[in-house]
Amino acid sequence: MLNWRNNLNKKSNKELLDLYQECKRINIDPQIYAGNLLFERGYNPTELVRIKNDLKNAIEAAFEKMHGKSHSEIVKENVIREFFYCTILAVLLTFGYSRQGFIKFDDLFESNILVYVILVCISFLRMLFIKRSNQKAIQKFQKSLNEKQELISKIDRELKF
Repeated sequence: MLNWRNNLNKKSNKELLDLYQECKRINIDPQIYAGNLLFERGYNPTELVRIKNDLKNAIEAAFEKMHGKSHSEIVKENVIREFFYCTILAVLLTFGYSRQGFIKFDDLFESNILVYVILVCISFLRMLFIKRSNQKAIQKFQKSLNEKQELISKIDRELKF
Protein backbone atom coordinates (compact mmCIF):
# COMPACT_ATOMS: atom_id res chain seq x y z
CA MET A 1 0.00 0.00 0.00
CA LEU A 2 2.81 2.40 0.78
CA ASN A 3 4.53 1.43 -2.46
CA TRP A 4 2.19 3.48 -4.68
CA ARG A 5 2.63 6.47 -2.37
CA ASN A 6 6.40 6.24 -2.65
CA ASN A 7 6.06 5.99 -6.43
CA LEU A 8 3.86 9.08 -6.50
CA ASN A 9 6.34 11.02 -4.36
CA LYS A 10 8.97 10.48 -7.08
CA LYS A 11 6.80 11.69 -9.95
CA SER A 12 6.92 15.14 -11.48
CA ASN A 13 4.22 17.76 -11.08
CA LYS A 14 2.99 17.15 -14.63
CA GLU A 15 2.54 13.43 -14.02
CA LEU A 16 0.80 14.11 -10.72
CA LEU A 17 -1.47 16.65 -12.39
CA ASP A 18 -2.39 14.12 -15.09
CA LEU A 19 -3.28 11.59 -12.39
CA TYR A 20 -5.23 14.17 -10.37
CA GLN A 21 -7.24 15.28 -13.43
CA GLU A 22 -8.28 11.74 -14.39
CA CYS A 23 -12.05 11.51 -13.97
CA LYS A 24 -12.80 7.85 -14.72
CA ARG A 25 -11.15 6.14 -11.76
CA ILE A 26 -12.78 3.73 -9.37
CA ASN A 27 -10.15 4.12 -6.65
CA ILE A 28 -9.74 7.83 -5.95
CA ASP A 29 -7.15 7.47 -3.17
CA PRO A 30 -4.18 8.00 -5.54
CA GLN A 31 -5.91 11.06 -6.99
CA ILE A 32 -6.43 12.54 -3.54
CA TYR A 33 -2.81 11.82 -2.62
CA ALA A 34 -1.60 13.36 -5.90
CA GLY A 35 -3.73 16.47 -5.29
CA ASN A 36 -2.33 16.88 -1.78
CA LEU A 37 1.23 16.43 -3.08
CA LEU A 38 0.67 19.10 -5.69
CA PHE A 39 -0.71 21.43 -3.01
CA GLU A 40 2.31 20.77 -0.77
CA ARG A 41 4.67 21.44 -3.68
CA GLY A 42 3.07 24.84 -4.18
CA TYR A 43 1.07 24.21 -7.33
CA ASN A 44 -1.56 26.83 -8.26
CA PRO A 45 -4.36 26.39 -5.65
CA THR A 46 -7.10 27.87 -7.85
CA GLU A 47 -6.30 25.32 -10.57
CA LEU A 48 -6.38 22.52 -7.99
CA VAL A 49 -9.78 23.67 -6.69
CA ARG A 50 -11.12 23.84 -10.27
CA ILE A 51 -9.95 20.28 -10.91
CA LYS A 52 -11.48 19.20 -7.59
CA ASN A 53 -14.84 20.63 -8.67
CA ASP A 54 -14.52 18.97 -12.09
CA LEU A 55 -13.87 15.65 -10.36
CA LYS A 56 -16.99 16.03 -8.20
CA ASN A 57 -19.04 17.00 -11.27
CA ALA A 58 -17.73 13.92 -13.12
CA ILE A 59 -18.86 11.71 -10.23
CA GLU A 60 -22.31 13.35 -10.32
CA ALA A 61 -22.57 12.91 -14.10
CA ALA A 62 -21.50 9.26 -13.97
CA PHE A 63 -24.10 8.59 -11.30
CA GLU A 64 -26.89 10.26 -13.30
CA LYS A 65 -25.86 8.37 -16.43
CA MET A 66 -25.88 5.07 -14.59
CA HIS A 67 -28.94 5.45 -12.39
CA GLY A 68 -31.12 8.28 -13.61
CA LYS A 69 -32.36 11.20 -11.58
CA SER A 70 -35.46 10.16 -9.66
CA HIS A 71 -37.37 7.31 -8.07
CA SER A 72 -40.05 7.44 -10.75
CA GLU A 73 -37.48 6.81 -13.49
CA ILE A 74 -36.10 3.87 -11.51
CA VAL A 75 -39.58 2.40 -11.03
CA LYS A 76 -40.52 2.93 -14.68
CA GLU A 77 -37.33 1.25 -15.88
CA ASN A 78 -37.84 -1.65 -13.48
CA VAL A 79 -41.45 -2.22 -14.60
CA ILE A 80 -40.40 -2.21 -18.26
CA ARG A 81 -37.58 -4.65 -17.52
CA GLU A 82 -39.87 -7.03 -15.59
CA PHE A 83 -42.52 -6.89 -18.34
CA PHE A 84 -39.85 -7.69 -20.94
CA TYR A 85 -38.62 -10.67 -18.91
CA CYS A 86 -42.16 -11.98 -18.50
CA THR A 87 -42.86 -11.62 -22.22
CA ILE A 88 -39.68 -13.47 -23.16
CA LEU A 89 -40.53 -16.22 -20.67
CA ALA A 90 -44.05 -16.52 -22.10
CA VAL A 91 -42.70 -16.83 -25.62
CA LEU A 92 -40.14 -19.44 -24.57
CA LEU A 93 -42.70 -21.49 -22.63
CA THR A 94 -45.24 -21.51 -25.44
CA PHE A 95 -42.64 -22.34 -28.08
CA GLY A 96 -41.22 -25.02 -25.83
CA TYR A 97 -44.61 -26.58 -25.37
CA SER A 98 -45.34 -26.49 -29.06
CA ARG A 99 -44.47 -29.78 -30.74
CA GLN A 100 -42.85 -28.31 -33.83
CA GLY A 101 -40.98 -25.50 -32.08
CA PHE A 102 -43.40 -22.90 -33.35
CA ILE A 103 -47.07 -22.35 -32.67
CA LYS A 104 -49.45 -23.31 -35.41
CA PHE A 105 -52.63 -21.32 -35.41
CA ASP A 106 -54.54 -24.58 -35.87
CA ASP A 107 -53.20 -25.77 -32.50
CA LEU A 108 -54.13 -22.54 -30.77
CA PHE A 109 -57.79 -22.96 -31.51
CA GLU A 110 -57.95 -26.63 -30.64
CA SER A 111 -57.73 -28.12 -27.18
CA ASN A 112 -54.27 -26.67 -26.46
CA ILE A 113 -55.50 -23.10 -26.06
CA LEU A 114 -56.03 -23.61 -22.36
CA VAL A 115 -52.47 -24.88 -21.92
CA TYR A 116 -51.04 -21.86 -23.75
CA VAL A 117 -53.12 -19.46 -21.66
CA ILE A 118 -51.93 -21.16 -18.47
CA LEU A 119 -48.29 -20.98 -19.60
CA VAL A 120 -48.60 -17.27 -20.38
CA CYS A 121 -50.29 -16.63 -17.02
CA ILE A 122 -47.52 -18.53 -15.23
CA SER A 123 -44.87 -16.47 -16.96
CA PHE A 124 -46.56 -13.24 -15.87
CA LEU A 125 -46.88 -14.28 -12.21
CA ARG A 126 -43.75 -12.24 -11.54
CA MET A 127 -45.73 -9.10 -12.13
CA LEU A 128 -47.69 -9.81 -8.94
CA PHE A 129 -44.49 -9.05 -7.03
CA ILE A 130 -43.60 -5.89 -8.93
CA LYS A 131 -43.99 -3.71 -5.84
CA ARG A 132 -41.32 -5.70 -4.02
CA SER A 133 -39.11 -5.61 -7.09
CA ASN A 134 -39.52 -1.83 -7.29
CA GLN A 135 -38.59 -1.50 -3.62
CA LYS A 136 -35.41 -3.50 -4.22
CA ALA A 137 -34.54 -1.32 -7.21
CA ILE A 138 -35.07 1.83 -5.13
CA GLN A 139 -32.94 0.39 -2.31
CA LYS A 140 -30.18 -0.30 -4.82
CA PHE A 141 -30.54 3.28 -6.08
CA GLN A 142 -30.31 4.62 -2.51
CA LYS A 143 -27.21 2.52 -1.85
CA SER A 144 -25.54 3.91 -4.96
CA LEU A 145 -26.59 7.42 -3.96
CA ASN A 146 -24.97 6.92 -0.55
CA GLU A 147 -21.78 5.63 -2.21
CA LYS A 148 -21.71 8.70 -4.45
CA GLN A 149 -22.18 11.03 -1.49
CA GLU A 150 -19.43 9.18 0.39
CA LEU A 151 -17.03 9.65 -2.56
CA ILE A 152 -17.79 13.36 -2.75
CA SER A 153 -17.45 13.83 1.00
CA LYS A 154 -14.17 11.87 0.93
CA ILE A 155 -12.84 14.26 -1.69
CA ASP A 156 -13.90 17.28 0.39
CA ARG A 157 -12.63 15.77 3.62
CA GLU A 158 -9.21 14.50 2.54
CA LEU A 159 -8.04 17.15 0.11
CA LYS A 160 -6.19 19.92 1.95
CA PHE A 161 -7.52 22.75 -0.18
